[in-house]
Amino acid sequence: PQIFDPPEELERKVCALADLIRGSSNVVFHTGAGISTASGIPDFRGPNGVWTMEERGLSPKFDTTFENARPTKTHMALLELQRVGILKFLVSQNVDGLHVRSGFPRDKLAELHGNMFVEECVKCGKQYVRDTIVGSMGLKPTGRLCDVSKARGLRACRGKLIDTILDWEDSLPDRDLSLADEACRKADLSVTLGTSLQIKPSGNLPLLTKRKGGKLVIVNLQATKHDRQADLRIHGYVDEVMTKLMKQLGLEIPEWTGPAVVESSALVKPEPPLKLDPEAPRPAKEEPCSHHNGTTEEADGACPERGPSRKEHWDSLKQECPGSDRGPVAAKRVKVESLLS
Repeated sequence: PQIFDPPEELERKVCALADLIRGSSNVVFHTGAGISTASGIPDFRGPNGVWTMEERGLSPKFDTTFENARPTKTHMALLELQRVGILKFLVSQNVDGLHVRSGFPRDKLAELHGNMFVEECVKCGKQYVRDTIVGSMGLKPTGRLCDVSKARGLRACRGKLIDTILDWEDSLPDRDLSLADEACRKADLSVTLGTSLQIKPSGNLPLLTKRKGGKLVIVNLQATKHDRQADLRIHGYVDEVMTKLMKQLGLEIPEWTGPAVVESSALVKPEPPLKLDPEAPRPAKEEPCSHHNGTTEEADGACPERGPSRKEHWDSLKQECPGSDRGPVAAKRVKVESLLS
């Protein structure tokens, strides 16, 4: 069941979150499927989620395609928090590509379960960010080849490209998991948005911050696995929570102007770091208005109250799926590469 904090309590909790952020020097955010529902992509355990619908014998409903989905206010708020130096790292379980398409720097982002728009060379490791979904799932060949030129003008790499979407038995990508692990250990505040924290190891990463003496804030409409560990629990729509939070911090949520890929935060002219004074007056109060993917606590790896098989879950996503290098790039902002190129 979904839980909604009364308007005045929600306002109070968002104020408390703003205070925690003002008093923190290293903030990491964790995102799940709940932050993308406003863009028309269903979550998993919500009233119209993928697994909820399958348990009723119904097909999940997508109100958009992955290509047409627009980053939500939450996606854009996270981008602004990174730009002003508040958000130090972002850990996401989402495969919809909306963080990257929002312009969030890839070197500050760990996509633990892959990205529908990214394919990777099995030979040299180069990643390509495409402007359409790559056409396969489960780390399978996409039918394209790597075009990286070898040294001294020799022929191109020509390694096979595969998608980056994990199946249930696949191990998480080493680079992303290592970066996420390191960021969570360094953080003094972890904030989770729109995730029930059920899937291991992704859902357990915020606990690393707690174990190192930091704080944990959980924003979700349903109870989560780690509620008892949280210093603050907020039950509300993530877009509403993030809109109120940005107002408390005196920040504007930028408008999305179309998909663009930013490989490194160093390539974007930084905004002046925002200095948050914990004693600063708050804005006037508004009127109430092993590390395998998919492992859970169950011994057999099944998801609690999961219902349908994992294969059915992947099949539902495959209905929506009919095909950049991590290193330095010359341009400040790199447009997504066309599949036709």
